[in-house]
Amino acid sequence: MVFFCCDGCGETLKKNQVDGHAAKCRDCYAVSCVDCSVSFPGDDYRTHTSCISEAERYEKTVYKGARKLDQHGNQTQPQKYKKLTPQEAWNQTIITAAESAPPSLKSYMDQLCVHENVPRKEKQFRNFTVNSLRLKGAEGERVKDEIWKLLVKV
Repeated sequence: MVFFCCDGCGETLKKNQVDGHAAKCRDCYAVSCVDCSVSFPGDDYRTHTSCISEAERYEKTVYKGARKLDQHGNQTQPQKYKKLTPQEAWNQTIITAAESAPPSLKSYMDQLCVHENVPRKEKQFRNFTVNSLRLKGAEGERVKDEIWKLLVKV
């Protein structure tokens, strides 16, 4: 239940009592939400349907949930895209490169996409491919060079 406080006289009101109070209170120019402290002039309070939860209100320092309010005090949708870690960005690069890989490298790139811990530095990457993709010898060196060039290009 959303409660509001009259900014003119300080009376606390339920949402359905605000209109009646505004008609008889001369100083009622705006009402503020008790939970999130957002002030609503006129009848803007009608658009305010949700704000902070009880957990967020009473457990301020330990609450971990996402809470974003727009200028009207309504809770906005959580962000769908978060910033990627460097390893996640590298994994996305590998997936993108695998999609555009030539047929000769396609099977190796598909194997790389399965791994989440592919190194981002060339020396460690070469060692990883020797152990994980079994790329050894002169032919393996050629394939490792082609894969690395493809990844750097993307």
